[in-house]
Amino acid sequence: MAGGANPAMTQAVANPFQRASAANQMALQTYANPGAAAANMMNPYQQQVVDATIRDVGNAAQMGLNQIGSQAQSAGAFGGSRQAIAEAEALKGFNQQALDQVSRLNQQGYNQAMNNAFTAASGLQGAGQQAFGMGQDIQRNQLVQGAMQQDAMQRLIDAGKTQYAGYAGQPQAGLNTMMSGLTGMPNMGGSTAYQTPGLLNYLQAAASF
Repeated sequence: MAGGANPAMTQAVANPFQRASAANQMALQTYANPGAAAANMMNPYQQQVVDATIRDVGNAAQMGLNQIGSQAQSAGAFGGSRQAIAEAEALKGFNQQALDQVSRLNQQGYNQAMNNAFTAASGLQGAGQQAFGMGQDIQRNQLVQGAMQQDAMQRLIDAGKTQYAGYAGQPQAGLNTMMSGLTGMPNMGGSTAYQTPGLLNYLQAAASF
């Protein structure tokens, strides 16, 4: 097909909930108006069957009339009133037989079409339920996949926070280690007293010279 498929139509068909809704709507329409659904499902060869039946009854009627004429001729009453009455009764019977056959065929065709319509409606309902269940399965799978992805992302975030905290606390930890090392060093030179000289000290030093 030129130009490819319609994306909107493809998306609508691919949506299981839309398929379920469409199938249920068609099923409801069939149940609401079964006659119209049956008319659409009539056997397309129904009329051919009816015509063939009428033709067969007509052939049988002609054979019956020929037999009546032959009998009338043998009895020397060919063309008489008795022959006319016999032929009229025979034609009446054949016409009734034709009507009965056609009515029976039409009733059978209609009943079959009605059964087909309800079978199709039931199938549509089953397809709708199946599509709805498929949509629910897809939603559940999406929720599970989403939860798994969220858990994986949270683990990555937590690992990143822990790693950053380690990087941020490393200088302080190093300083604490250095300070603890300095605090634990022994005083190898003993205690040394330092005195800041004042003015009196300078005078005493000068007098000693």
